[in-house]
Amino acid sequence: MTKNSHTHMLAVPGGTETGRRNLILAVAYEADATDAQRSLGWLAPKLVDADLTMTEDTLRLRKWAGVIDGEVYARFADSWGIDPHLTAYGHTWDGMEWESGGASPIVWASLTVDALHPGEPLFL
Repeated sequence: MTKNSHTHMLAVPGGTETGRRNLILAVAYEADATDAQRSLGWLAPKLVDADLTMTEDTLRLRKWAGVIDGEVYARFADSWGIDPHLTAYGHTWDGMEWESGGASPIVWASLTVDALHPGEPLFL
C-alpha cells in the first residue's frame, strides 16, 4: 500500500517483532460504505483477533486502539508492507489504496504504532 500514501511520523528502527505495540488505526469512510466495508476484518484481517477497542464509531469515522503482541504486529505489518522492526511508525494512506471498480469505501486510513515500554501509559 504505497501509491497514494505519506508518512506522518518518524519511523524509528530498533524494535523487534517480539515486542508489544500500542496501535491506533483511524479510518474515514465514504457515506455509502456498507457495514461490512466498515469492519476491521475487511480493512485489516490480521487485526481481527487482536483485542482492539473501537474508540470512535460514527457513520464517517471509525477508530480502533489497543495493545497488540509482537507476533500479531509482525503479521499485520507484513500484510501492510511495514517493517516490523520499527519501534515507532505513523502513516496515512489515501482511500484509493482499497479501490475496486473505480471506487473505494475509504477516504483515508491512518495508523500510529509505538513500542510499549513497561510502566508507560497507553495512548488512545
